[in-house]
Amino acid sequence: MTHTAIETGSAQVPNHTNFQFFAIVDRLLDGFMALETWRLRHKESMQFARIESRVLRDLGISEAQRFIEVNKPFWEK
Repeated sequence: MTHTAIETGSAQVPNHTNFQFFAIVDRLLDGFMALETWRLRHKESMQFARIESRVLRDLGISEAQRFIEVNKPFWEK
């Protein structure tokens, strides 16, 4: 099946089907970007959980603050 464009003067405007296709692709890309963001947040949280207590103290972060941050759901960080 071929998709045609509507000619308006010197420019061509894609038909409605093309707009739907690109809208779907845009939504899929947004979804993949969200998944990648969540994956990175989870990875960073696990790295933060492994930091030694003395390093946390040097950074001015308490164990309680770390506990709260590490236990947040990845979509809320």
